[in-house]
Amino acid sequence: MKKLIISAALGLMIPLMSIGQSTLGPGATGSSLTVAGSPHNFSGQTWNSYNSTTMQGGQICQPCHTPHNAISPTITGNAAPLWNHTFTTATYSMYTGFEFGTLTTTGAYIGYGVTAPDGTSKLCLSCHDGSVALGAYGGQTGTLYMNDVAPGANLGTDLTNDHPISFPYDSVVAGGVHDKNFIYSQYAAGGSGTYVTYTSSGKTVGSKLDANGEVQCTSCHGPHSNSRGYQLSMDNRGSALCLSCHKK
Repeated sequence: MKKLIISAALGLMIPLMSIGQSTLGPGATGSSLTVAGSPHNFSGQTWNSYNSTTMQGGQICQPCHTPHNAISPTITGNAAPLWNHTFTTATYSMYTGFEFGTLTTTGAYIGYGVTAPDGTSKLCLSCHDGSVALGAYGGQTGTLYMNDVAPGANLGTDLTNDHPISFPYDSVVAGGVHDKNFIYSQYAAGGSGTYVTYTSSGKTVGSKLDANGEVQCTSCHGPHSNSRGYQLSMDNRGSALCLSCHKK
């Protein structure tokens, strides 16, 4: 019975998260960041305008990456590839929802000991928690924050209503999700394009996890492509993305 409750609770997380993100908008869709209007194509943003003094701005990659003098990675998993944007130092309220983790004597659940985001999630939150200026890259300070530019993309520091991140996937396998060696299916349109079929992706759930076997923002979202909208890492029609990990 307990496993069924856990499964139901976890199975609702991603759909509920999708509702909460509806204000983000998918933006211009494309498989490359060179597509103008893509959420992560920053070349036309006012906070990224060209600065003749610093010789920065107006570029697509520069707000996050740099080929030289990168910021030393200081997050678990060494997940900062030639990073150029100021890290967040915010304190977060992490997801500790219904039966996610260990029950305490006070009746609350501790989310598998996760007290703060790490890995690639911390990179994402360096803009999306709203505490660091978008233009704070390459040694610049920046004046505009996520809430100034795209309020719907500002997750804030209260992550208790968002899908849990930075937790070891193996810890929840007994709670209604597939083993990390499970080969998940992906969505494919039927012959008429009006119904849903599923075909093997040839990839395991483990391929969605980081080097430490943890679920991160990048388990569901890809920073460099918006071909499916919402920066999703795979098509979620028919809940294919949700079902790649969660048991129905």
